[in-house]
Amino acid sequence: MNMLTALSIKNYAIIGDVSVEPDTGLNILTGETGAGKSIIIDALGMILGDRANVSMIRKDFSSCEITASFYIKNHNRIFSFLESMGLRAEETLVVKRDFYRDGRTKCFINGAPSTVGMLQSLGEYLVDVHGQHEHQSLIKPETQRLMLDSFGRLDGITEKVSRQFSEFTDIGKRLRELLNSEREREQKLDIYRYQLKEIESASLENFNEEDAVNEFNRLNNAEKLAENASGTYSLLYDSEGSVTEKLGAARRFLENLVSIDGTLAEHLNSLLSAEETLKNVSEDIRSYRDGIEFNPRRLEDLISKTELLKRLKKKYAPTVKDILKYASDIKKEMEFLEHADEAIEELTKDLKSAEQKLKKSALELSKLRLDTAKKLSNDINKELADLGMGKAKFCICVEPEKDEKGGYVYKSFGIDKIEYKISTNPGEEMKPISHVASGGEMSRVMLALKTSLARQDKTPTLIFDEIDAGLSGPMGQAVGKKLKALSDRHQIICITHLAQLASFSDAHFHITKKTIDNRTTISVKRLTDAEKLEEVSRMLGGAVVTKATIKHAEELIKQAK
Repeated sequence: MNMLTALSIKNYAIIGDVSVEPDTGLNILTGETGAGKSIIIDALGMILGDRANVSMIRKDFSSCEITASFYIKNHNRIFSFLESMGLRAEETLVVKRDFYRDGRTKCFINGAPSTVGMLQSLGEYLVDVHGQHEHQSLIKPETQRLMLDSFGRLDGITEKVSRQFSEFTDIGKRLRELLNSEREREQKLDIYRYQLKEIESASLENFNEEDAVNEFNRLNNAEKLAENASGTYSLLYDSEGSVTEKLGAARRFLENLVSIDGTLAEHLNSLLSAEETLKNVSEDIRSYRDGIEFNPRRLEDLISKTELLKRLKKKYAPTVKDILKYASDIKKEMEFLEHADEAIEELTKDLKSAEQKLKKSALELSKLRLDTAKKLSNDINKELADLGMGKAKFCICVEPEKDEKGGYVYKSFGIDKIEYKISTNPGEEMKPISHVASGGEMSRVMLALKTSLARQDKTPTLIFDEIDAGLSGPMGQAVGKKLKALSDRHQIICITHLAQLASFSDAHFHITKKTIDNRTTISVKRLTDAEKLEEVSRMLGGAVVTKATIKHAEELIKQAK
C-alpha cells in the first residue's frame, strides 16, 4: 500500500527531536490535552507546502528540519509528476524541508532542491488532512461544489465550461468596449495616428543605426580627418625628404651593394616590396583624403535623426526593430478601430456562438451534477445511518441559477447553485447544513462526506485531526468502525480523545509532554498491545486506571477486532 512510512521533526514548536513511523491501516495518536498531537500534524503540513511560521522554530534554535518518507511504488500519478519535474522517481519518496528564523526555506525532493510550490503540488497526491475546524469550510458553497465535482469525477467537463466561460466573457468585454466607448475609440485613433506619423517620419524601414553612427562620426570629424590624412600623405610621399624619397635612396644604395655582393639580394627584394607597399598605402591615403565629405546639411540631418530616434526609443521601444513592430501593431489596432461597426457585427455573432457552446456545456454539466448529487446523497445517507443518524436525511440541491429575465447566470464553474441540506429529525424541513447546531452531528456529516469521497480518492494517506470532536463514546465507536473500514483502502492517521475510537487502531502511538532540564518537549511511542490496553483504559477512566476500566477497555478492543 502507498503510504507515509516515516516522519522526522526537529526543533519545531516544543518538539526537540521526534520520529514517527506510521503503519498500514488505522494509526491512532492519543495523549493528554496539550501534549502536542496536533503539532505533529502541523509539522507534516510544512512538508506539504504549508506556509512556514518562523515563530514555530524551537526557542534557542535558528532553524527546524522536517523530513517525511513515503512508499509510492504503485502510485503512477506521483511517478509522472516527479518525471515531469525532472526529478528522480523511486519506490521511496523522501521530502525534506528546512526553514530558518530569517525567513529562508530550503526544500528537497529525493535529495534534489525544489520549491514550496512543488511541495504543495506533490502534497496533493500524497496526503489529505481533515482537521477538527474543517466543518467551517464545509458550509462554503465553493467547498460543496468542489466535493460534488470530485465525487463525480467531473474535471473534464468543468475545465471545458471554465474555458468556454473565459472565451465568452472575453468576447463580451471586447464587444462592450466597442459599444460603450465610441468617443474613447476616436481618442485612441487620434493618439495612434499621431504616433504612427511620428514613427513613419523617421523613415526607419531601411535605417541602419550602426552605419548612421559611423557616418555621423566621419562628418562630425571631417576637418580633423582631412588634416590627419593630409599630414600622413605628406610624410609618406608628398614632401621633401618623405619616407618614399628616403626609402628610394636606401634602395639605390642597396642595389649598388648587391651588384658587388649578391648575398644581400634577399634584403633588396624586401626593400623593393616595402617600397611597393608604401606606394599603395600613400595612394590609398590620398584617395581617402580627397574623398572626405564636408556636408554640414547632411550632418544636421543625422543629428536630427539621432535625436528623433532617442525620443522614439524612450516613448515606444528600446530598438529600431521593436519600434517598427509597435508601428505595425498600432496599424492593426487602427484598422480594427476604424472598422468598428464591422467588428461589432462580427463580435455579436461570435458572442452568440460562444454563449450557445457555453450553454450546451453548462447544461450538460448541470445534468451530470444532478445525477452525481443523487448518488452522493444516497451514499452519505447510508454513511450517516452507520454513524447513528439513521433518521437524518441528507440531500444535495443542484439548481441552475437564472436572472430576472429568465436567462442563465453563467460563471466559471457553470450555472448551478449547489447547496448541501439536511434534516436531522423526522418531520423537520431540509435546512442548509450550516444550520446544524450540534458539533457532533456536523462531525458525523463531515466524516460521512469524507468516507464517500474517499472511495473515489486516490490519495494514499488520510489524516483526521480530532474529527470526533463533540461526539459521545458510543458515537466514537461508530466513527471507529467507519475509519477502520476506510483503512482498507487508505492509510489512516487519526488524533482522538475517544477510547472507543482508539480501540480500533492497527498501530497506536502515545504522545507525552514532559520537562527535561527546564525545557518542555514531547516524545512519541508506539504502544505494545499491553500498553494500548492501558492507554484505552486511561482514556475511559481518566488518571486512575481501575480493574473496571481495564475490563471495559478489553471489551472495546475485542469488539473492534
